[in-house]
Amino acid sequence: MEYLKELLGTKKCFDRKILEFSCFGITDDCILKCKMCHKWKEDIFIKKKAKIPSLKDWKNCVSSIRGITDDSFQINFGGGEPFLNKDILELVRFCKSKNFKTNIATNGYLIDQEMAKKIADSGLDSVILSLDSLDENTHDYLRGVKGVFSRVMDGMAHLDKYCNGIYKGICCAIYEKNLDGILNLMEWVDNDSRINSIYFMACMQPNNTLVDPGWHKKDEFNFLWPKDSKKISGVIDKLIEHKKNNSKITNQICQLEAFKLYYRCPEKFVKNTKCNMDRAVHISSCGDIFLCYRWPLLGNIQTDDLAEVLGSEKAGRIKQDIAGCKDNCHFLLNCFFKDEYPFESETKK
Repeated sequence: MEYLKELLGTKKCFDRKILEFSCFGITDDCILKCKMCHKWKEDIFIKKKAKIPSLKDWKNCVSSIRGITDDSFQINFGGGEPFLNKDILELVRFCKSKNFKTNIATNGYLIDQEMAKKIADSGLDSVILSLDSLDENTHDYLRGVKGVFSRVMDGMAHLDKYCNGIYKGICCAIYEKNLDGILNLMEWVDNDSRINSIYFMACMQPNNTLVDPGWHKKDEFNFLWPKDSKKISGVIDKLIEHKKNNSKITNQICQLEAFKLYYRCPEKFVKNTKCNMDRAVHISSCGDIFLCYRWPLLGNIQTDDLAEVLGSEKAGRIKQDIAGCKDNCHFLLNCFFKDEYPFESETKK
């Protein structure tokens, strides 16, 4: 920890700069067979069954980072499908006892009446449901299981009935398959009083596939990648227009502009300054600790103290390496988008 204190200087800086984003991949299990995420298939990176962290391990991890984060820090739980982890809502309660903000990203499939009541009791701050299209066939196709669309709609109704005060959002990635329905989905959210927001994400190489810079050109994934760059730029321009007119879209305008550049030329880095993933922490379902999954493993929450790991010299070196990364990755463009992008004039219009 002494290295970290030297690196960051004052206590105020120490509190505010060490972490700005978290993603706890609480499980890799999932009910669905999504076309854009292959986590439901055998893991190509972990060849043998890894030991899974206990609830106590996760609680120790949460306690550890309390001292290096400020009161606005949010713990984001992802997956797989987070609600498949039997301890998820108990962990949410523990996070709330430590004054963390909490968010769960879910496909909505498991949110029935009883689950909605349990969510309300946990103190969860926000829940974000994945919804790719208002067209039932399109959503079910992308999610790989028939009936998912109706389960999401039922889940939203249960959340509305039992989870007063919990922030409810929609997340949608923009693919070739759902491009024609993006604006309709945005307008539906804008007109539905149950929903607080909609967040759009750029199409990325599916999870649990070997990293390939040219993935979007492969026949295997060509149903995901939009074919007409002018068409998708036009759709994004419409989103920007609605954003300027008080839409519930939560993306920054400069982020949407970055999406346009990315869809036009995914090989060209969309940011003028360095990557900001040096201020993030990711923890995998087996407890492995990363700043970014594209860079080396730092430790494991089952054996290591998270705050000490983040303050290690190894973490410091990885932070420096991340600063030179020029990949338009999922976390840079989608999950942890920060401004400092080259569109300041656009935001002032």
